Amino acid sequence: MRKKLQLKKEGKWIIASAAVILATAVFAVYMLFFSDAGSKIKEDVILEAGTPITLDVFFDTVPGDAVFLTDISGIDQNVPAIYQLKIGYGNKEAEVVLRIEDHTGPSGEPVPMTVYTNWKMPEAKECVNNLYDLSGVAKIEYQEGQPKFNAGGDFTVPVIATDTYGNTTVFQVPFKVVDDHTAPVITGVKDLTLEGNPDTLNFFEGVTVKDDFDPEPVLKIDDTQVNYTRSGTYEIVYKAIDKAGNIGTAKAKLVIKIEGDDADPNETPTSTDSNTYYVGDGDPYALASKIVSGLKRSSDVETARAIFNWVHDTLWFRLLSGTPDFEDAAYRGFTKHNGDCYVYYACCKMLLDAAGIESMRVDRYPRYNGNIHYWLLVKLNGEWYHCDATEGYNDHPGIWFMCTDAEINDKYHQFDGSQYPMRAGGSSSYKSTPTPTPSPTPTPSASPSPSPTPSTSATPTPGAEVTATPTPDPNPPTDTPSPTPEPETPTDTPSPTPEPEPTTDTPSPTPESTT
Repeated sequence: MRKKLQLKKEGKWIIASAAVILATAVFAVYMLFFSDAGSKIKEDVILEAGTPITLDVFFDTVPGDAVFLTDISGIDQNVPAIYQLKIGYGNKEAEVVLRIEDHTGPSGEPVPMTVYTNWKMPEAKECVNNLYDLSGVAKIEYQEGQPKFNAGGDFTVPVIATDTYGNTTVFQVPFKVVDDHTAPVITGVKDLTLEGNPDTLNFFEGVTVKDDFDPEPVLKIDDTQVNYTRSGTYEIVYKAIDKAGNIGTAKAKLVIKIEGDDADPNETPTSTDSNTYYVGDGDPYALASKIVSGLKRSSDVETARAIFNWVHDTLWFRLLSGTPDFEDAAYRGFTKHNGDCYVYYACCKMLLDAAGIESMRVDRYPRYNGNIHYWLLVKLNGEWYHCDATEGYNDHPGIWFMCTDAEINDKYHQFDGSQYPMRAGGSSSYKSTPTPTPSPTPTPSASPSPSPTPSTSATPTPGAEVTATPTPDPNPPTDTPSPTPEPETPTDTPSPTPEPEPTTDTPSPTPESTT
């Protein structure tokens, strides 16, 4: 009986011991397979550019003793490149490959646009504000080509921005299109009488202009038929222009009475306004100084803008004959308020000179339909920009101001860029160079040595886009070497193998055009 009890106790002890051994074995298997599986290192990792480099990108569960054995403080996570790193954990050391890649398209904000059906459409870059990309924006364009509208209404136009690695973002830009063929209406026009100094005459007192779409149509007075030095009755014409280029007119009489003049003030003298550049021997420089004194602003840019707006809003376009003369043309513009593109150029140039703003004449080349055209390059903020005050273009009712070659690249403004200094935007030719579409980054192959890290450089214009600096096409190794014994101290920051560079033949961005 005692022997049976002893055997029973021994059996229970054996069962308990076996249970402990089994539990220990199960725990060991769990630790071996499941715990170690969570700590298994990823030997080849892709990290999106701009993301911090941390250990958790290499593990599903980061071991508590894991550490970078390679100094990563010098790695720029914003620049696509390939690095070989070493990581230590437990009693192990592993070599891993870190690939920093850019797969994110540019960011930005669509700008609602209001245009008229007969306008030249804005550049695609004008349709997106705050455009940004880590690797730089290669180009921005209309996704379906330059929009054309035959009717008014509300539309959505897709604009696509592409970065230097081929990533794209499509912005849906709202377009409000106005189809306006109705001229502004002028009211309050009345006949006027002048007895004395012409400067005391107010042509616009009581005169108002209303338009069905444009809240601020431009009102001008055409007094080119008036001889202020001779008594008589003259016709003056009020003209209002809206943003669609529609012109409304109203006529009135101006009676000039000059003391001592025997001419009948009720008669209409023969017009003395010829179609030549020469209209008198007055001093255009004195007139320019007087005019520009009222156009000075807080900066050269705003002063120049005021000058071009004044010339555009004051002069009427009229074809002239004869050989252009700079002083005669400016005097005609200041006194007769009309003339051809050379007169517009001469007035702007003389006013800019009076304001101390550097400028130079630009001649259209080649000629368009045998005709030449003149405008200016103006040095503003240290760079040369195209500016043109000539009026009469229905598809561009305002001025061209601070434009790059690409922004003023139309049939009216072709020119030989080699004859002029480098313009804003870095262009040295008279036609902008098309931007090739960037290609996707290819898979790297084996290479005997790393290449320098690619870099970016900012362009010197407002709202600048960034263009990647070209580097050789690298081919990083694809095989990971066998682990080596853990070093006592971290190694130096590795030299990256850069991602292959996309094409670098990209246009520099330009500032927003003012029209």
